[in-house]
Amino acid sequence: MSEELKDILADGCGLARNEAALLIKNIRELSREERRIFYQRIKPRERELKLHLRERFEAGDSREKEMWINTTVESMLARRGDPDLMDAMVMDVIGRLELYKLVRERAENQGIKLTALANFGGLSMVLYAVVIVTAIVLYIYYS
Repeated sequence: MSEELKDILADGCGLARNEAALLIKNIRELSREERRIFYQRIKPRERELKLHLRERFEAGDSREKEMWINTTVESMLARRGDPDLMDAMVMDVIGRLELYKLVRERAENQGIKLTALANFGGLSMVLYAVVIVTAIVLYIYYS
């Protein structure tokens, strides 16, 4: 689904074909050689790539912006909430919270179960609660 956005980025920034192909994969899906290519060629240019995406996104009309948002959300839903490298860059451009909210809403409407890592903070809230309770107990105990 993020193929269209990958093509926009590849054409605009002159990414090689093998480099652009990496953008539609998750970082965990990359092989050793693909990781080497990603960290040596794409990661150093990440700021430039995001700047190009931001310019293209802001230059587009409302229909094109909606297409970017829908494409990214659908791509994430196809992966059960787990963004690929292209989705992550687009999320940085558009706004992570807005896209996560849309992903969660559409997943509920379509009955798609998101992966545990895509639950956007549910586990971190439990961790915060445990840390706060532990701090209060330790404060009371040692006072």
